[in-house]
Amino acid sequence: MAGLTGIVPPLPLGGRAPVTAVERGQSLARSLYLLAIVAVLGGMLNNTFLCFINTRLFAVRDSHVMLGELIFIGCALIVALDRKIGLYMSFGVFFAYMLLLFALRHEFDPKPVRDILVPLAFYFAGLRVASLRVADFLVASSAIIVLAFGLFEFFAVETFLDYFNVMGYYLARGSLSLTDTFGHTRGLFISGLRPEPRTILPFLGQHRVSSVFLEPVSTGNFGVIIYAWALFRKEMRLRWVTFACALTMIVLADARFGLYSCIVMTLLRPFFQIIPRTVWLVAPFLILTLLTIYGLVSGTHGGPNDISGRLNVTAHLITQLGAGVILGADATDRFTADSGIAYSLTQFGLLGFVGLWALFVFAPAKTARAWNFHSMAIIYFLLLMIISNSGYTLKTAGLVWFILGTANALKPEDWDQKPAQDLSSRPGPRSAES
Repeated sequence: MAGLTGIVPPLPLGGRAPVTAVERGQSLARSLYLLAIVAVLGGMLNNTFLCFINTRLFAVRDSHVMLGELIFIGCALIVALDRKIGLYMSFGVFFAYMLLLFALRHEFDPKPVRDILVPLAFYFAGLRVASLRVADFLVASSAIIVLAFGLFEFFAVETFLDYFNVMGYYLARGSLSLTDTFGHTRGLFISGLRPEPRTILPFLGQHRVSSVFLEPVSTGNFGVIIYAWALFRKEMRLRWVTFACALTMIVLADARFGLYSCIVMTLLRPFFQIIPRTVWLVAPFLILTLLTIYGLVSGTHGGPNDISGRLNVTAHLITQLGAGVILGADATDRFTADSGIAYSLTQFGLLGFVGLWALFVFAPAKTARAWNFHSMAIIYFLLLMIISNSGYTLKTAGLVWFILGTANALKPEDWDQKPAQDLSSRPGPRSAES
């Protein structure tokens, strides 16, 4: 009509054309991608930032750590929230169950709620974003950050401590006491210097690199996560760089668990598609049963700081838990951080542990290919639970749950995306059931 009459229709107020639904979807997608990146990397670097603040500016408290975690978990929840019912139902059932346990225990402890909020928030965030480009970027960028920071610590430890006094940070938080540190207020984390010789490349010395995680156990765990994604993603850009970063992290942290986990994942990789989910479902409870029998028969009280010693510690801890504690009806102040199985039983009870593990193992995926990475994640948590409760920590859990959600959400055609494809052309992030 304008071409026929010579009259140009007036623009809307402000002189801008109306925003289309596609443009709104693209804007939402970009915002959620950015928020997901902030949530994952922020959760990983939260303690690093606060350690710097404590070393160079002012003393921090445990409340600052919790506030930081709430911010980044909140970012993940914003990404995850949509109109689908999965997240709300999962958290609602779990929270109702925990309220029952709290009533039986006559106390309210927010920690187990926080422990499960992390996987729920980040897994469902990955489901909604469903972007290989974002997942690959998070894995590669975090690997480079962790390795660069670790090399800085390894080659210039005194300068590193001038800016990141790890021991002073944990003293300020109350996680360590002067008795634990033998009166020292400056230095690496207690496990940063292993008294016995290194297992991996002994010529590197006793220093176990902690990198951005401030303690070497999480550095080794993170190396396993990075290795698993690189093993899974053959088309990933910088795949071999990511492999190199992962293995270097494991070596620098002298992470025996990390090395063994990578070997197990690699050896079992050809068989993931034929191993039934029921095998993975019963695996932790079979381990629990065997360790309980061993603990009762042997009367073990622990052992040296190696794999066999950790198994003895787990067996001892399990046999010391009463029936009420195992069922979740009674609380305990027994230290269980050295055994993820014992920790899970004391936090969620046996029924809760079974339910959460089943929810994890039977989480649906849109392709058979995604099951390969899902199986690696199961191996990671299964082996980790035998020796530590560190699988619940935000600084490593955020990434693994996010990329697991991403893998499970992708459709067959999504795996053929070229790495450089501009995903911002998509109308918006997908939900888990799209």
